[in-house]
Amino acid sequence: MKKLWVQVLTLGLSCSFILISACSSNHDIRPRSVNDHKTKIVTEEQTNDPDLYFGDLGVEQRFNAHRLRGYTADPNQKTLLDPNGLPLIEQHPKPSIGLSHKNDVENVITTAESYIGTPYVYGSDRTEPSTFDCSDYIQWVFMTSLDMHLPWDSRSQAAYVKAFSKKKYTSLKEAQRGDLLFFSSYRGDNASDYENLKPSDKIITHVGIYMGNGKIIHCPSKNSGGVHIGELTWRQLNNRFILGGSILD
Repeated sequence: MKKLWVQVLTLGLSCSFILISACSSNHDIRPRSVNDHKTKIVTEEQTNDPDLYFGDLGVEQRFNAHRLRGYTADPNQKTLLDPNGLPLIEQHPKPSIGLSHKNDVENVITTAESYIGTPYVYGSDRTEPSTFDCSDYIQWVFMTSLDMHLPWDSRSQAAYVKAFSKKKYTSLKEAQRGDLLFFSSYRGDNASDYENLKPSDKIITHVGIYMGNGKIIHCPSKNSGGVHIGELTWRQLNNRFILGGSILD
């Protein structure tokens, strides 16, 4: 009986040690950066906005790997593919909604503003608008404002702009109201954090809609308040800029 009691006590102490260790370990877990292939520890003290280090890299691959968005490519034409290997299908505003380029732009902006304050969730549910990440927000805005069904992550949306936009650029000076703007990964709040980067470091992980006058509407993180209008200098977006273009011309 005494031996059995000792075994029970030993087992209980072992379980307690495991639980304490697990709790201690969980306390030290921090998000990983997608800036390179190495594991990089990011603390909340460094950024106070850890979601920014993730962006939405590979979201479409996670959600849509076995679905082709319901479109059939023209068999007589070579199919363009997005970075996830899915067809890029050119979209146009629904005629009954889009009466002119100016109206298309303002429909997009008005719809985008209607979602201000919607919370950010990484890899948000792309079938309803209660939460967004950056590219889910863009996809939902264009779908509900102009019935345009864009790809589901920022890299694929950038590929769409490269494939179909009549106006694309790499200088923010050319940005116009309603354009899509694409950015590389967040690395810090200093301009020097974005100097001398290799092309492989400049992976698109964020997208927003240009409002004009140096402002952007986007959904970058939980701590930023989700969907909001901000300056292009916010979190060094101006130094993270990769590509811009209009898909409404």
